[in-house]
Amino acid sequence: MASASTGIAGASPPMAPLWDRGEVIGAAVLAFAGIAWFGWAQEDPPASWTPYLVAGQVISAVLLVVLLVLLVRGLTTSGSAMADPRVRRRYWVTVAVEVALIVGGNLLLAAVGHQAYDAAWTLFVVGVHFVPLGKVFHARALALAGVVVAVAAVAAAGLGLVTDLAPSAAAGAGGGVVFIGYAGWVLGRGRRPVRKGDARRTTPGTAHR
Repeated sequence: MASASTGIAGASPPMAPLWDRGEVIGAAVLAFAGIAWFGWAQEDPPASWTPYLVAGQVISAVLLVVLLVLLVRGLTTSGSAMADPRVRRRYWVTVAVEVALIVGGNLLLAAVGHQAYDAAWTLFVVGVHFVPLGKVFHARALALAGVVVAVAAVAAAGLGLVTDLAPSAAAGAGGGVVFIGYAGWVLGRGRRPVRKGDARRTTPGTAHR
């Protein structure tokens, strides 16, 4: 009994598995984007869409809060890919190109009198820029989400050309749905196996609090 007790007393406390920090940060950014895009969709939507667009904003906000709680409470892995200078440089170059394309495209649309397509163009560039970022951060799901967002943007522009639906409504709703879908996927896929140095030591019974 004494040896058993000693073994239990000397055993390391169990480790709580953690969410991947990079994924959670990315999901939080997209949840915030969901709030913005569902808001943009309310610029000129069909009247029947408004309750759903507001609901999308609420869902985005809830996801954002939950993801931030994970970060604040230390329920994610430690470290960041952005600590690598090469990753950081590629990230900022990608973002700079994104911003330049958005601004340049919107100025061109204004010059030719097609500002109604600003949202579709902006969403398209945002989606495309997720593809290289997915490679930078080794996040295939983010790259896939980017492809879906870009397709949604093209569809929004097409609908604006052939129907009376405002491109901003279609782009905002389409982008918002993809963004909350990605954020929900990151949250819903649960905790990841811990890596050495990332785990948070817990006492028995605290891992699921």
